Amino acid sequence: MTSDGIEIALVGVGGIGSNLAWALVPAIHRGALVESIGPVRVRIFDSDVVSEANLSHQRFSWSDVGMPKVKCVRDALSDYESENLSIEACLWDVRSPEDLGSPDLTVVGVDSSPARMAVHKRGGIWLDLRCVGDNYIALDSRMASAEVKGLTDQSQTPGSCQMEGAIASGNIQFGHLAAAAHGAQWVVQGMRALAGNEGSLLPLTRSSSITFGTLERMRSG
Repeated sequence: MTSDGIEIALVGVGGIGSNLAWALVPAIHRGALVESIGPVRVRIFDSDVVSEANLSHQRFSWSDVGMPKVKCVRDALSDYESENLSIEACLWDVRSPEDLGSPDLTVVGVDSSPARMAVHKRGGIWLDLRCVGDNYIALDSRMASAEVKGLTDQSQTPGSCQMEGAIASGNIQFGHLAAAAHGAQWVVQGMRALAGNEGSLLPLTRSSSITFGTLERMRSG
């Protein structure tokens, strides 16, 4: 955090990221927190475009199909911008720490091992959200680096947050919304911590299922 305010990076605006942005931006666009912390700059990163398949679980509409996801999110949330809050659409994928710039808080919600590893490597205060079906995992910068590395498959190929066949069958599951809620809560509490609020408390790292509850608490470093 500097005298010029803070910067928040949201990496990926798919199932997790688009819903996270819609939860977060209205929550922080006004009030004592944003006014005291200085201008907040939210940068959203993704090179993907909206497809029809995305409409079942991502925060887009039919008019967005074929358009860059980051531009759709930025334009849809532009009414919340003010002298205290700005949103920047970054139409590229994060593949190295340099792609991120210098955010104070970073949330990666895209199923991309290179993006995750770039965020981990950069360091700072970060949250790594992953989900499949009704399950989600939340790792963050409080964890030991060896444990984070052990939970990150460097050779994993990108995939959907929905189970195979879920979109075609209509069996949509909502782990992405649970992950997005965790991420929005984490960012707000992270902002409070940066503002010096001693009552701030980041959500615990975890593996959780909407159906079965918390599966595991991750250890902090």
